[in-house]
Parts: sequence; structure tokens; C-alpha cells
Amino acid sequence: MFKRIIPFYLIISTVLCHAQEAPVVVGSVSKAGTVDSKALKGLNKYHRLVKIADSHGKYLGSLEVRGYALRDVIDRFEVNKKDDGFDRPLDLIVTAKGKSGDSVLFSYGEVFFASDEGPMLVEATRMILPSRHEPLNAGKNDPTITLLDVNKRKTVNATSLSSCNACHESANVPKIYFPKGWLLIAPRDRFGGRYVEGVTEISINQVGIKTVDTRYGGGRDSIIESPEIVGHDGKVHQFSLDDYKKLPRISTTDAGIGHGKGYRGTSTWEGVALKGLLQHILPAGANPKKIYVLVAAADGYRSTFSGVEVFSGSNEKCVLLVDRKDGKPLGNGSGLYTIVQSTDFFVDRNVRLVKEIRIVIAE
Repeated sequence: MFKRIIPFYLIISTVLCHAQEAPVVVGSVSKAGTVDSKALKGLNKYHRLVKIADSHGKYLGSLEVRGYALRDVIDRFEVNKKDDGFDRPLDLIVTAKGKSGDSVLFSYGEVFFASDEGPMLVEATRMILPSRHEPLNAGKNDPTITLLDVNKRKTVNATSLSSCNACHESANVPKIYFPKGWLLIAPRDRFGGRYVEGVTEISINQVGIKTVDTRYGGGRDSIIESPEIVGHDGKVHQFSLDDYKKLPRISTTDAGIGHGKGYRGTSTWEGVALKGLLQHILPAGANPKKIYVLVAAADGYRSTFSGVEVFSGSNEKCVLLVDRKDGKPLGNGSGLYTIVQSTDFFVDRNVRLVKEIRIVIAE
């Protein structure tokens, strides 16, 4: 089976959750609890090929992973917001913490509106070894045995595999890296993206800000001249039309599918990458993996976007602040600007009448 998927690689099987406590799901859910066999029973399993890196971007290894869509796992615990004036979960954020203290952050939309399985909670992996590696036999040349033993995993390195020296001419043959415990992986991310091992907690969090309808008499025909941009420190930055006009124009065409109402029509949106307006107010060295952006409309509608979505994506896969639809200005009922996330399957995170764009650095 695996030769059909990866013809030039030899694959080793290992169960990561061996001797590892299961993570708990907490926060804005109806029934907080443990991700145990009961919670996972009947859920679809997915296989993906991933390249993992540590929090500093250092390559750790290449794996075939098997696990569950994070959205399916969370659904078992039932998302349940406290009243904050907005009755939809689009403004939630999801964080996962590892045993070592590492953490990752996702927007609600990344988890629930992806066109594939989205972020994965991984229970098992197969190491991908080069095709030149000699056959694995039971005994000292079989890392599989050690992979299943939590106490011995750290002792295995490439020097115990004689064939590795054929390719590694350096005297310092690198150690083979073995992940430990449950993994949280975002297969869509670029190399060096969001990854945590030894997951202990998955938390669904509210932003802690009440929504307010700030329209004055205009109702659905309100026009919002320009949004305010609020930095991580709470400082308000006035939107600059000159800066907006200097940014490269981007257009995207898609069939709009609403999560609740279905097909909304096919539209071409035109605008600029939101990151172009926000990058200059980020603190030096800010990590996109620890940031989210909250976009609020004048009528109280709002959505969150992770820092990875906003700041790490290419122009083809980014959050847009658009000012034209099908070649025309947006007009009454949409304000001058609308937020569009072009990679979502559903359009529910699109925000019309954009009133405020707030950057938040998560603790």
C-alpha cells in the first residue's frame, strides 16, 4: 500500500499515544472532557504526509501521519459560547498546548470551514526513511521496537543504522527525531508551520469583547467610511487610504457558499492583502503563530483570523480587504470595505461594513 503512495520511501509504523495521557478539551464547550476512546469512536481518520519543524523552524523529520480532523474532535464536546452579543462562533479561537509548554493557535474558520480536514489531532505516525536504507529486521536495526517504547526512544540515532553512513559523509551523523505523544499538525501550513507534540489541552476561547451595533439610522444601507485599526497595545491607528492605494491589487473569483443558506452567487472580489496594512504596527519579532486578528462590522458581525492566515500566506491564499465586487464599488449595505478569506469553503467569515480591525497577541 505504501509503495503506491511513496514509491521511493520505506515507512516505519509507530503509535504516538503509547503511554501518553490523552488531551482534554476545555473552554467554550458544553461538556469539557478528555479525548478518550469514547470521544473518538466513529470519527473518520485521515492520512497526510508532513514535514515537521520545531518552534525555531529547524527541520525535525518527514512523517506520514494518521489522525482525526480537529473539528470532528471538538464537535464531540459541543461548542457553546457565553453571551457576548454575537450569537455565532465565527469569532472564537482554538489553542492547543503541549507538554513542553509550546502552543499553537487557530481561528474558528481554519478549523471548521476548511475544504479538507483542516488541522489534525494525530494519534500515529510512520517515519519516512530513504529508499537506500537497508531492510529493517527485528533486532538492533529495527527502530520500530524502540519507537513504541517511550523510555528508549531518545537512545536511537542514525549511528545505530549502518546504512545511514553511506549517505551522511560527515562524521557527525544527525540523530533521528521521534515525536512523542499526541500531535497537533496543520498540513496546510508552509514548512515550519504550526505543530505541537505531547498535546495536553485543546481550548476553545472567546475574545472577551462585547459586540456593539454602531450604525446610526442607516440600517443595512449604512456606509462606513474607513475602519479603525487597533494595535496589540490598544493604540488606535487611523486607516490610510494612501497606504491602501499603494498596495498590490489582488482579485479572486469564487462561488459563494453560505454555511446556513447555501449558494450566494459567483463573485469577483478585488482589494489588497490585509497584512500589507498591518505589518508595520506589529512589534519587532512578533510570532504570527501567537497572533490573531479580530475584524468587527458596524452591525456587530465579526470574525477572527489567525496570524498565520493573515501574515504568513501568499497573495493567492490570504485575507483580503476588498473595495470592489464584480468590478464595482461595494456601496450601501456593504460599507466601503469587506473582509474576504479566499481559502475558506464557506463565506461566513466575510465581514461587510468593516468598522474595526484589531490585532491581539495571545498569552
